[in-house]
Amino acid sequence: MRGGADGGRDRLGVLFLTVLVDLVGFGIVLPILPFYARGFGADGLETGLLVAVYSLVQLVMAPLWGRLSDRVGRRPVLILGLLGSAAAYIVFARADSLAVLFLSRVIGGIGGSTIPVAQAYIADVTPPERRAGNMGLIGAAFGLGFVIGPFLGGILSESSPGAPTIPGYTAAALCLANAIVAILFLPESRARGAATSARFALRAALARVARSRQILLTLATYLCVTMAFAALHPTLSLLASERFTMGPREAGYLFALLGVVSAIVQGGIVRRVVPRTGELTLLRASAIPFAAGFALAGLSSGTPLFLTGLILIGIGYGGTVPSVLGLLSRAEEPDRQGAVLGVGQSVGSSARVLGQYMAGGLFDVRLFLPYLAAAALVGVAAAIGSGLRQPEEQAG
Repeated sequence: MRGGADGGRDRLGVLFLTVLVDLVGFGIVLPILPFYARGFGADGLETGLLVAVYSLVQLVMAPLWGRLSDRVGRRPVLILGLLGSAAAYIVFARADSLAVLFLSRVIGGIGGSTIPVAQAYIADVTPPERRAGNMGLIGAAFGLGFVIGPFLGGILSESSPGAPTIPGYTAAALCLANAIVAILFLPESRARGAATSARFALRAALARVARSRQILLTLATYLCVTMAFAALHPTLSLLASERFTMGPREAGYLFALLGVVSAIVQGGIVRRVVPRTGELTLLRASAIPFAAGFALAGLSSGTPLFLTGLILIGIGYGGTVPSVLGLLSRAEEPDRQGAVLGVGQSVGSSARVLGQYMAGGLFDVRLFLPYLAAAALVGVAAAIGSGLRQPEEQAG
């Protein structure tokens, strides 16, 4: 059951804040993690694995959280995730070895696997034709989280050089505060006793995916797009350090730049463009700056071209992700969206594992190789997306 327009906006506002603050904590850690890993002797491949293990855990947990939220509600699952993230950042703050850093990432992956639950929450309270735009709110939360979080992470890393103490405890405090806000102000999106098939499980969701060409192609497109963007996570800070002699603070600014551009595109432009053009047109158009940005960032030898490449990446990513998620949400029935979006999140997690591990290994060979590989993946995504149909065009 959907609430009124005002009630829906209020719910989405609180949900946006909940996701945003959680992503600020994630953003604090992301740009400084490779530097700490290098401090413990990790090479590019190990750094890629350290970043990827978070997504590997999400691969397992995301569909489980999605299914659980279909049964017990979105709110309690979101709160549990926030508490798990807080525990992960406390472990990160006390890390004194590469092994403890890995442990913090495992715990963080468990707590951070609730994005499909947030997506299902949005689907609960918005009509189908507005979902892509409202899915952009999550993208905007990611973008703003990547503005505020990396900026804070770069500054806080200077307060405890060589140790993750202050950044870790700050991220943990934010997640705990966020959990309290969610407990007090985030309402449940599913009505008590809402219809949910007790027999619907992950196996049923996978069977549904296998029968639907639209879902299969959407997930394949999402896989390639996410693999491409994931190449940035373990390598951007290191590339900036080795090619342009930037430190943790400057690396935080680079991620913040990506966040600003992504937030503008996902939170503003997408919401206005999709109702006029449809998700598919925006998806195809966004592939051009996306691929060009990776090539430019990877091959540039000067800072201005490097920054231009990152801006293009932010534009391309900002247009593709809410379009893909909107298409995915509209390909399934409402009472099964939590599980199917959970499968989608698992595909995204798989893509991040593959993309981050691939990028770490390629970075050890040549600094630019992860970025050329990412550009090629965007090209593959565009080719796969050519087989998709806008939902209004599908029969029955």
